[in-house]
Amino acid sequence: MLFFIAVFALSQSFYAQITKGLIVPKDVNTSNFCCAYIPESGIQIYNKPNGEVLGEIVQETRKDHQNEPNKVYLKMQGQLKLIEHPNVKIIGDDFTALVYVDQLSNFVLLHNGYWIKVAELEDKGLHIVNWMQYLIEQSPEVIGYYAKEPGLALRESPTENSALILVLKGDLLEIKLTHEVKGLWCKVIVTKYSDHPCSSKGNFEEIKLKTFTGWIQLLSTDLTPNVTYYKTC
Repeated sequence: MLFFIAVFALSQSFYAQITKGLIVPKDVNTSNFCCAYIPESGIQIYNKPNGEVLGEIVQETRKDHQNEPNKVYLKMQGQLKLIEHPNVKIIGDDFTALVYVDQLSNFVLLHNGYWIKVAELEDKGLHIVNWMQYLIEQSPEVIGYYAKEPGLALRESPTENSALILVLKGDLLEIKLTHEVKGLWCKVIVTKYSDHPCSSKGNFEEIKLKTFTGWIQLLSTDLTPNVTYYKTC
């Protein structure tokens, strides 16, 4: 038990160094949000931490186009301005989440230069989750992670000087994340398939060729993911 606590605390200390991620609900039950992770009361934006409130972030309230995520807007002085990539990302079941790129004390920074108070997010059922945490927490829920181009090195230990096991490229090398992390690295289990798992109709064992265990640099030096994923086939 003490070993588990020590490992968990160590992981959290590494997580704390990662200052980019997503703003998502604290509760896995997202029934309090519709289409975008923005509360009905909106989210205030600041010009700097503990600075002046300039406006708020809101989502549209239209009821049509149910299969499309609601759009998110910046509301300032009565005017609406659409918030698009890279300030937002479609995740999960096609929900729109805000992306933050820096953290300072109790505030997080968006790509567009505005700040959001973390305490307000907490009060409204949201919290910040950095990219490392998010990817690891979502690993059981996705079909698998796959290396972004031009590929990703699978190594024996979490360092670029470690022995190379395999270069991960394409969608026949499926990556499953563990909770064992060191800095920007994560220990993973890689399964090599003869065909894409989505073509197997659930018969994964028939197309499985080999399994590897090693470490990948899950986040790049700019603290963004080195992997992509399929939500569904």
